[in-house]
Order: sequence, then structure tokens, then C-alpha cells
Amino acid sequence: MGCIPPKNGFLQQLRALCDAHNILLVFDEVMTGFRLAQGGAQELYNVKADIVCFGKVIGGGLPVGAFAARNEIMNHLAPVYQAGTLSGNPLAMAAGLEMLQQLNNDLEVYNRLKDKTDYLHKGIKGVLEANGIVHQINQVGSMISLHFTTEEVVDFKSAGAGDNPQFKKFFHGMLAEGVYLAPSAYETCFLCNALSYRDLGATIAACEAIL
Repeated sequence: MGCIPPKNGFLQQLRALCDAHNILLVFDEVMTGFRLAQGGAQELYNVKADIVCFGKVIGGGLPVGAFAARNEIMNHLAPVYQAGTLSGNPLAMAAGLEMLQQLNNDLEVYNRLKDKTDYLHKGIKGVLEANGIVHQINQVGSMISLHFTTEEVVDFKSAGAGDNPQFKKFFHGMLAEGVYLAPSAYETCFLCNALSYRDLGATIAACEAIL
């Protein structure tokens, strides 16, 4: 449904509700883990989950998945171990370890990524407004999504209320200009630090050209 920031207090209320009823709180950090902060969404929103799921981020982009939890929870798995073809795959583990070490050595990368995404957000927003295009842009850190709608996009229903045929035209127009966006209004764009401000400027210029 795109990038949907949690409303203020929502995650904190989930944590309190789970604690009140002795329920485990599970976070899906496949997209947010190590992307929004070193500690993912948990760090960004100051809420600790009991179990956390991760995806390709821990494999440096290679196919792998994992979950983590406190010892008292994980100890229930032993001696029953999760196994599969890609479990502990040496290539993915080496790439993931290198990526995590790079992040540990340069935590400022998160600020640089946010600054770049802010720049892109401001640029595209300015072009859309100058052309009278109704839109909403959601952003959290280096995650960003564009919706052609007058309503605030806060959930799947409001994301679906957007003008998705217009998004398709926008996507193909940008593609023709050499900018490959996420191909659906229900997806999130993720910026990487390899993108330069020149690249981002070219993206904003492409947006202006097609509109």
C-alpha cells in the first residue's frame, strides 16, 4: 500500500496492549530493518518488539530471511532448528555481514539518505503543485511513495482510492525518460546512497518533462 507512516502513538499503544494481555508483539522489518536506522523501525519509533522478521537486507540484497527474538523466546526452538536451501548460505551471509559492518562504520549514512529523499520529495512535490496535479507524498527516512489523491493515505483503503490509472501513466512516462520507479502505487520507492544529487535532479527534471 506504499509508504504508510504509523500514526502518532499507534505502535506504542500496540506495545501497551500486548503487555497488558501477555501477548508477543511481532514486527515485520523486511522493508524497514537496517534501512530507516541501525535498529530499524524499533529504533526510529522507540518501540521494542518481541519477535522481528528480516529479509534480504541481512544478505546484502541476496535471497535470505531470518527472525530474531529474546533468548527466552528463541530457546524454545532448540533443539528444533529451522532449515532450508538458503539457510546460512555462505554467499548471502558474507554479503550481509559486509553490508552490516559498513553500516556500523558509517551511521551518518542514514542522515545522508534522509536528506537525499527530502530533496527528491521537495522537488517532485514542487513540480506536481506547479502543474496543478492532485497528489499525496508519504515519506519515512529513505522510503517514499506517491499517490494521486486528495485524501491523506493512511491505510490500504485510502491507498486504493487514489487514481491508479494516472499512476500507470506517470510510471510509463518516467520510464520513457530513463527513470525506473516502483511500478505500482501500492509499492514504496527506496533510495540508496549510490544515488547522487545529480541523479535526483535528473529524476525531478524527468517528472517536469512528462507532466
